[in-house]
Amino acid sequence: MDELTANISFDRFADMPEFYGSGAAEYRLVMVKARADFLDLFAGARHVDAVTYAETPDLMVKMLTEYDIGSLDVLIGNAEDYADQVNEVSTARSLVRLRQDDKLTIRLKNRKTVHSKIYRIVMPDDTVKLVQGSANLSRNSWEYHTNQISIITTDVGTELDEEFERFIDEYREGYSDQTLLEGLVEALEDADSPEAKENRIEYWVGAGDLDVSDTAALNQDAVEDLKDVADQVTAVVDDPEEAEETVAFVEEPESADRSVVEPDEPTDEDDSTDAADDDESPDVGLVESDHETGLTDGLDRPRVRAPDEKIRMGTSKVDKDTADEFGVGLRDRGATVEDHSITAPLSAYNNQVKESTAIPTMSVLPEAEQVVIGEDDEMILVATDEPTPEVLDHCLETIEDYIETVQNHGHTQSETAVMAQMYEAFLYGFWAPFANQYAEALSSPSRTLDNVLQHLYIEGKSDAGKDKLTEYILRLVSDNTVISGVDADDVGVKEVRGVREWDTCFPYAIIDAEKEKIQRWSPIRNYWGDWTPTSVDQPCLIFTTNDALPKSEFRNRMKILSMDVSFPSNPEDPGFREAQQDLSEVLERQNPIFSYVARQMLTEQPWTDGNGTIEDVRRIIREFYDEAGREQPEYFPADEPAEKTYDTGRLKWQRDIQGGRVTFESEPNAITADFDREEYEVYDYEKRLPKRFMSEKSSTSVYIGAPEEFAEWIGCSVSELLNGATETGTNTKQSATTEDASDMDDSDGFFSRLFGD
Repeated sequence: MDELTANISFDRFADMPEFYGSGAAEYRLVMVKARADFLDLFAGARHVDAVTYAETPDLMVKMLTEYDIGSLDVLIGNAEDYADQVNEVSTARSLVRLRQDDKLTIRLKNRKTVHSKIYRIVMPDDTVKLVQGSANLSRNSWEYHTNQISIITTDVGTELDEEFERFIDEYREGYSDQTLLEGLVEALEDADSPEAKENRIEYWVGAGDLDVSDTAALNQDAVEDLKDVADQVTAVVDDPEEAEETVAFVEEPESADRSVVEPDEPTDEDDSTDAADDDESPDVGLVESDHETGLTDGLDRPRVRAPDEKIRMGTSKVDKDTADEFGVGLRDRGATVEDHSITAPLSAYNNQVKESTAIPTMSVLPEAEQVVIGEDDEMILVATDEPTPEVLDHCLETIEDYIETVQNHGHTQSETAVMAQMYEAFLYGFWAPFANQYAEALSSPSRTLDNVLQHLYIEGKSDAGKDKLTEYILRLVSDNTVISGVDADDVGVKEVRGVREWDTCFPYAIIDAEKEKIQRWSPIRNYWGDWTPTSVDQPCLIFTTNDALPKSEFRNRMKILSMDVSFPSNPEDPGFREAQQDLSEVLERQNPIFSYVARQMLTEQPWTDGNGTIEDVRRIIREFYDEAGREQPEYFPADEPAEKTYDTGRLKWQRDIQGGRVTFESEPNAITADFDREEYEVYDYEKRLPKRFMSEKSSTSVYIGAPEEFAEWIGCSVSELLNGATETGTNTKQSATTEDASDMDDSDGFFSRLFGD
């Protein structure tokens, strides 16, 4: 540490309100360049009071153990989901032990971010270091910043020390009303055995054998009951002797224990079903449904009311506040809440699950050839009849009309690429409910499921329409019972862990997720790692984000689609009302395409081959085009994933090469790309290179260790990159986009090859 030290008599400052007391005190102005040097200030302290930034609770353990600090009381000014940063059971044990020994208090902010960094460090000889400045305890800050602090050393109990202490107390009283571990410590006090205490810690962390959040843990006892109920969903068989149960159709359905409305039997309500205009749909019945009456539509999708089953959940291991909150919601739905358990009707439980996780229960039942989504009634989402060509044409046209809002109302330099990747998102959404069947078929000791069953990551600017696209996909997969995803602000590590225990295969869409948050959600990296054929169903994850790509360990687990488009987003924008009107018209159109995809998937069960995943849905949609006699649009990703055909990373590189913003220099067995961009922008370019190029960023340059492969990826030769790219950057056609690059004739040479003409 570089420091300026002076001995100061504070009598000199008696008339200044910033200083108090009398007697000599040491003052130091210090420039701190490394966090280790800063932490040395705390070594051997008897007690520390602090208001500061800190990203991980395990640092508190380190300070109290490795730096021999007696006790620590810290207000974390930037705490967001701070408890979710505890990823190891051993860390939780240490935190609990330190708190129970009165050595550690971690206060969590309850209002806006507290940007102050102040420390009161009491030493064993009753001197105290009063520290204020820019230095905090966050690791990221020290990687990029040099900090400055002022240190006043005086005696404990002086007026200056007491005023400093009162100042810290003002922060505590005004900005914090809860401490880390509060609920956990109370629960541990009520535990009646060491084993029960250990289980409680594991619940809190969401690790170990349970690996669930508090709310998910609450449902551990319900899982087997749910499986029993799911097994009772009725499948119709041709031979009555093969049936395990018989369903009688009675004249008074209200007197039956369980009723199924027979599709072919006319009812009075049928006469009141509105028909859509013939121009909109060849057979409107195909898309009409009545959630109130349970009537089926032309798709022959019956609503089946589940038996009045009861499920029981034990609450003795769960945080009391969580159990109480969950119990209140269930009590309003007819549940019985006791001291250590909750007994609830299945329908009440299903509704509570949906409210807790923002997704419904959904099950794929291959033997019954059903996909069942649960609400008050269970609803089967599988068409029982093959679609007519007219129906398929309607379904496909509706999806195309949605996607073609890009060319009608969007602004983009990569029109075809954007539309192809939007279509790819639909294919993923239609495949996602069957992911658990693929997990069972693909699981083996030699295969990592997380590399095969990828999450969906949709990136784009705030006006790119990615959230609306995701919501539309959820509508199609749920027959309009789900119309939105969950806000990323309501998601933390425990939610990502816990959703795996909800026994649902409905995709979990997290909207507006910041890249930094995603990278903190560590369970994403091994989300499928603990899956076994005996596991409950767990949903695929879908993220939408305004941010660039996350770190490589997350990118490897994700199918990344880019929405490089801008739609009019404000009423003042030209074309805003027209765009909204066209979009609304498409959204209001019924589209039962998922029921036909599901029918085909369940009939063929392609996962049993143990080969493809989304490719199977791609083939089914391709066959639908053939059956409908409809020409596939240019942007339909018929043969391979859209992100491979229209590699947005490659397009970004090509545009900068074309625009003269990147030049290349030769290296031994390598080349270096030098960008005319800010350093932070170059990170995104390097991230978009395939790993086989052995790339590495340095300042505004990217080192590429496989130049031949890189040049082939770009669409030219290494010599053209070294000798021609800079010159062609001044070409009069440099403003051409990738869409109209194909119009260039062969005389354009480099660009012609660059864009595959």
